[in-house]
Amino acid sequence: MHLAIRQFRLIALMPTLLIAFASSVGLAQSGIGNGDSNWITVENVKKQGDTLIFPEVQIEGDGWLVIHPFMNGAPNGDRVVGRTFLESGTNSDVEIEIHKGIAAGEMMIVMLHSDSNKNGEFDFIFIDERNVLDLAVFEGAIMIGHAIPAP
Repeated sequence: MHLAIRQFRLIALMPTLLIAFASSVGLAQSGIGNGDSNWITVENVKKQGDTLIFPEVQIEGDGWLVIHPFMNGAPNGDRVVGRTFLESGTNSDVEIEIHKGIAAGEMMIVMLHSDSNKNGEFDFIFIDERNVLDLAVFEGAIMIGHAIPAP
C-alpha cells in the first residue's frame, strides 16, 4: 500500500517535474512526447538486468536514444545514465544499458538526440547554458521524449 501511495504522489507530481526538467534545459515553452516523424514507443518496454528494450524508435537522421535520471525526485537533464546509437529510420527492439543500474518503478527521461556533427559518437558536451553538441530532437515545440518508470 505504501508503494502505491508513493507512485500516486509521483504521478501527481509529474506535470510539475516535467516543467522543472523543461526549464532546466531551456524548454519552458515546449512539451515532450512523440512527433509525426520521430518517436519512442514506451509501451511494453522490457527489462533484462540493467538493459531496457524499447519496442520501436523512429528517428530522422542518425542519432541517439538517451536516458536521463531523476535525482532527488526531479529529472536531471545534465546527467546521462544510458545511451545507444540509432540509424536513421525505424529501429526495432532497441537495447540501452543503464550504467548505474535501475530498479523497477524508478523514473527516468528517455529522449532522442541527433548525431548533429555526424561522427557516430555521442557528444554530450554543453555548447551553451542549455544545449549539448548532439542536440535534442524536436518537432516544432515538442521535444521527442518521455518521463517513464522502469519496468
